Amino acid sequence: MISKYSFLEEEIPYEKLEKLGISKDAFLSMPKNLVDPIINGRVSPIIEARIKAKNGKTIAIPMKIQLSRDDDGSVKLLTYQRTKEIQNDYCLTPRELNRVKNGEVIRKELEENGIRKMKFIQLDKETNALIPRSVAHVRIAEKLKDMEKINHIELGANQKQQAQEGKPIELNVGDQKVVVGVDLREQQGFKVVNGDMDEWNRQMKIKYDLEHDDYMGYVQTDENRWEYQKCVNEQSKKDNVKNTVKKEEKNSSGLKL
Repeated sequence: MISKYSFLEEEIPYEKLEKLGISKDAFLSMPKNLVDPIINGRVSPIIEARIKAKNGKTIAIPMKIQLSRDDDGSVKLLTYQRTKEIQNDYCLTPRELNRVKNGEVIRKELEENGIRKMKFIQLDKETNALIPRSVAHVRIAEKLKDMEKINHIELGANQKQQAQEGKPIELNVGDQKVVVGVDLREQQGFKVVNGDMDEWNRQMKIKYDLEHDDYMGYVQTDENRWEYQKCVNEQSKKDNVKNTVKKEEKNSSGLKL
């Protein structure tokens, strides 16, 4: 049942999914390992969206999707299109780009609706999309306080500062090691890994074939069946996938749906 997860079934924005070529029946027929991340507010695996262009043709675009909530609690659908190069929509400096390419999460002040807000920014390597999230919405400090209280440990000032900057920190909890760090692909914006920093790095790495233009992802086949298969990504061979949709229909997180 979807209702036991972060988003209730009646909250799913089916009208927005329709714009991606995903009907309500198609969404409800998704396999468990595809639908579970979506309804838990995590970034989905790659799917093949089918968007109708102005000329009436349907264009297949590989992307990831994520359900999120606005400050007023309303549900929004974020999309992260797969492109050959990083679309630097947030004007990251060369140094900042290198940092996210190396798997770091960075902090940067961005303007949103005329208001300057501090954001975490992370690169999703499978899609080359930059994922932003308000620092205020990633309650890493609260998580660390809870861990201190529950496990009777005390973190140093440097550890707390590193966590607030988006860097993972390794903790000794009893006779075990635990790593806590920002991961914007998760619903809460952070991740807790049982193990040391090597285990954190192992789990953060994405396994995909860098040598080919195709990708492994979910596509709809006949009768709305979803299959995980290798698909030729014709759109990734183009210089700019954003030409397939109006620029004004995109927001800081992807397509505005």
